[in-house]
Parts: sequence; C-alpha cells; structure tokens
Amino acid sequence: MYRDEGLQILAGQGWLAGTSEEFRELFLPMARWRRFAAGTVVTLGGEEADDIIGMASGVMAFTSALGQPDTPVMHLARAVYWMGYGPILLGGARVVSAEARSEVWVASFPKARLLPLLDDTTGWWRYFIRLVGEYGNMSATIASDLLIPESERRCAAVLLRFGGCQGAVTAPVLVPVTQGEFAASANLSRNSAGKILRGWAAQGLVETGYGGITIVDPAGLRTVMERPLAR
Repeated sequence: MYRDEGLQILAGQGWLAGTSEEFRELFLPMARWRRFAAGTVVTLGGEEADDIIGMASGVMAFTSALGQPDTPVMHLARAVYWMGYGPILLGGARVVSAEARSEVWVASFPKARLLPLLDDTTGWWRYFIRLVGEYGNMSATIASDLLIPESERRCAAVLLRFGGCQGAVTAPVLVPVTQGEFAASANLSRNSAGKILRGWAAQGLVETGYGGITIVDPAGLRTVMERPLAR
C-alpha cells in the first residue's frame, strides 16, 4: 500500500475523520509510513513509547502487559484502528503488545511533533481525549463479553468481536487465531471451545482451518450471542 493511499484511508474513516480539516492538514504530514509482515511485533508492552500509530490496513492481535505473562489475546483490531495515545497523554510505558496477524500498514506520528497540537489555545487536545474514550469503550466491551456466564454465548461474543462482526456485517470473515488462542481468550478449555466450534461448523456458522476460524454466517452467530439466557 502506498503512503498517500494509506493516509487517505486514515483521514476518511474512524477517529481522524471526525476531526477538523485544519487539524488533519497539520497532523497527516507528520506520518512515518511502515509495513509489518504477519507474525511480527508492532509494539511491545512495557516499552517507552513516543508515537501514536494508525493502522490503515490489516489485523493486529493485542495482549495486555498489565496481567500475568500467560495472559491470552484480549482483542483483534482491524483497520482503521488507532493506538499508542495512552503513553503520550498519561505518561509511562505501553500497556499492551501488538502483533501483526496479517500484512499490516501503519502510520506513526512522533510525540515531539504532536505536542504542539496539544496546546490549550487550539482546543485540539479534545480530539486526543476522544481516542482515550474509544479505548475505554473497547475495554468495557471486552470485559462485558467475558462476563457472559453461558459458554456458547460468551464464545460467540468473543469471536464476533475478533472478527469485527458485532454490527451489520454479513460477509464471511477470517479471524486469524488458533483454536487454542480462541479458547483461552473466551476463558474456556480447548476441549470445551472445540466442541462449541464443531457444533457451529455443523450448523454452517463457522469453518476452522490452518489460517484461523472463518465466521461464515455472522448474522447466525449474532443470533447465538443474543439469545435469552437459559433458565
């Protein structure tokens, strides 16, 4: 992906699309354009960070650096997605690690060049606070998914979130995680999660393969997630 194409995607979707044209004209030229191959580390939890990163293409897996070393994948993010703003606004090191699960193209924006945009006289600092709010909403969604008591509904919620299929998506989506990773992320044993996946496969809801888990019927899987809790 060429730099201009990627920056146009970042400008037209998600967080940056909600900012003013004047802000975007100052912000976008700061970008350093980078490619990450599948399986490579994009950011590492605990590192001292000085940039904000916008993902224009691809899928990244996130794990928390705040928990135990064996903490499973907590979220899969798909473009367009922004990260790295916490250390700039709150100070300290990164609290999550990110790994590319496909070819990923990102723009990084160095802290030294961003700081003038946080000047109180511009009011643009509110745009960055909005990013923190979006992160808080995602964190709450992750917690809500894991609080679903029924295993099958919890698995459906996690898989739909990983695939970005909570909304009106109807086309099949590949979720690039192993069955073991998926089971751990849904707080289940691999055997229990495998049984659920086999049942869904028999219903035509998913397919499992070497590349991950494909959500074949997102609407059908949403029906599983939304069904009333058994009494």
